[in-house]
Amino acid sequence: MSGLANWVMKKRSNAIIAVALCSIIPVMFWLGAAVLGLVVLRKGVKDGIPVFAWGGLPALVLWAIQGDATALIVLIDTFILAYVLREKISWAWVMLGASVLAVMSSLIQPLIMANLLDMVAELIQQVLQNEGETDIPAKEVIVEQAVIALSVVQAYVAVGALFLARKWQASLYNPGGLKQEFHQFRLPLVFALILAAMVLVGESLGGAFEVLSRAAVPALVIPGLALVHGVLALKKIGMVGLVLFYGVGFLLLSAYFANILIFLAVVDSIVNIRGRLQTKPTDIN
Repeated sequence: MSGLANWVMKKRSNAIIAVALCSIIPVMFWLGAAVLGLVVLRKGVKDGIPVFAWGGLPALVLWAIQGDATALIVLIDTFILAYVLREKISWAWVMLGASVLAVMSSLIQPLIMANLLDMVAELIQQVLQNEGETDIPAKEVIVEQAVIALSVVQAYVAVGALFLARKWQASLYNPGGLKQEFHQFRLPLVFALILAAMVLVGESLGGAFEVLSRAAVPALVIPGLALVHGVLALKKIGMVGLVLFYGVGFLLLSAYFANILIFLAVVDSIVNIRGRLQTKPTDIN
């Protein structure tokens, strides 16, 4: 994919073509979002706006025809998050921004995707009825849950696209830069407390407020993963350690894996685990 990144950076028209084509191809809009993110990261908002405006036209047309604004929303989210990363040079701001965008999207989607959501809800009810289920949720409940799920998925697909864009940028201009950033990624305490509060409020109130917890959980899990990767890199354990970590996490701790990572992320924001590991004791004469 580095060849694609090199090609789109040669001319603005190349980037526009790439974003437009990826927006048309089903389930490939994330790749177009990554191209847009690369342009914004490397060249800034001024160059990113025409790429988004012209390259995003197919996504706009698909929304108008099919009622599905997913590709368009992911492009918008990626554009915003790329701008945040370029200005703040901080993945912590990106995670907080993604959680906020997910919450905002949950408020907008019932307005811009109403017909599609109603159709999906009716389809789910029909499937449940055909399977003989007696306790079929009301359409409003299904729509609410669908909106929450879509909003969170769209926001973090944009985060994934931004990671890919940053990887391209690093491979072209700063080899190894993304790995170093990820290994050092740590949430400031204030951000960790905000995200933890979102989880608590969402889980306590439920209903439409559930989007708060759903949006905040990935923003806490990813720094937890970064902590583990960073510690293993510091200890020079490498790939064997990562394979063991993910194997144990997914196979043995599957029900608690995310909670453990969230706990690690919050603790790290308080005590800076990697910083303590890097600190060498002072020699005593």
